[in-house]
Amino acid sequence: MKRKFSKVVATILTGTMLAALAGCGDNTSPEQTESTADDGKPSFVFVCTGQLGDKSFNDSANSGITEIAESLGCETRVIEVGRDQTKWEPTFQDLAEEGKYDVIITNGSSSAEVVQKVAEEFPEQKFVMFDSEVEEGKYPNLYAISYKQNEGSYLAGVLAALVTTSDMQYANADKKIGFVGGSEHPIITDFLVGYIEGAKSVEPDIKVYVSYIGSWDDTAKGKETAIAQYNQGVDIIFPAAEQAGLGCVEAATEMNKYIIGVDSDQAMLFKGTDEAKANVILTSVLKEVGNSLVRMAQMEMEGTVPYGSFESLGIKEGGVGIAVNEYYEKNVPEQIRTQVSAVQQQVVDGNVEITSALGQDQTKVQQIIDSVAP
Repeated sequence: MKRKFSKVVATILTGTMLAALAGCGDNTSPEQTESTADDGKPSFVFVCTGQLGDKSFNDSANSGITEIAESLGCETRVIEVGRDQTKWEPTFQDLAEEGKYDVIITNGSSSAEVVQKVAEEFPEQKFVMFDSEVEEGKYPNLYAISYKQNEGSYLAGVLAALVTTSDMQYANADKKIGFVGGSEHPIITDFLVGYIEGAKSVEPDIKVYVSYIGSWDDTAKGKETAIAQYNQGVDIIFPAAEQAGLGCVEAATEMNKYIIGVDSDQAMLFKGTDEAKANVILTSVLKEVGNSLVRMAQMEMEGTVPYGSFESLGIKEGGVGIAVNEYYEKNVPEQIRTQVSAVQQQVVDGNVEITSALGQDQTKVQQIIDSVAP
């Protein structure tokens, strides 16, 4: 293994970095975040290149790490490095140099280039990136997991179109739905394209208002962005914006509008603490990051992780879907739920063709977006 020392990371790991949720779910000091494990089982460290507490993407990954510790009995650790990219490379280098953990896990949608570089420097260290792809065979110690978020978003678009044309309490007569992204990114565009195509399959002349917050954690800006859309006649918004998207939930609650959550089952996260918010979140597009990491850990224990390649998980593989919970069943009419369920089965059966923005000609992608512009 290539040796590379980093005094910077030694400082980060012992001082400025937050470690969280190793195996018991507590945000505590680094000394208390490492779970114990049975001898012979692999160990895992999740480097969160963002913040926990988003009730969305990062928390979904974090829940998977908790499950790996509690159900599989593996040693785990979670380290929050935040969005300061200058910390990412030395953090991965330091962990690989230390060699304590069998597998280093992170969100590849933002840090893929850094991870690939470090994977080449430390060929004996195993790396797993989620929400990313990797060139087949180029990095023999790196496994990537991608998700067909366009499939989950397609169902969200079907639901949104059915809701906006319904007689539901907060729906109006306008065929207008909204989408709010944290920032422009290929994966966010993939969410958007699926959402548009799902909505158009129900209402070909529907209008989709598209806005970007310009941040992944500015909830105030998220709320402001959602209010602007609601004021233009939109009655349901699908935000794909991590923590900033929680501001959209606040706007919907105050203005008596609807939201479709993202990544995690966001309605259930508010259950018992803020029922008003829980009730405006009709469902959530689930990106089952946590489940995919547990699946990876099980394969690691069996020695079957396909390092050097990537897998793309859709509805059929349990990688994406929508939340079917008590709020969905209570607040969405049965007729609409039945229609959404039928479409989901069509996707599983391969009878629905859904465009992906990933690897797609961008002219075609823009044409899809423009086709529903107000």
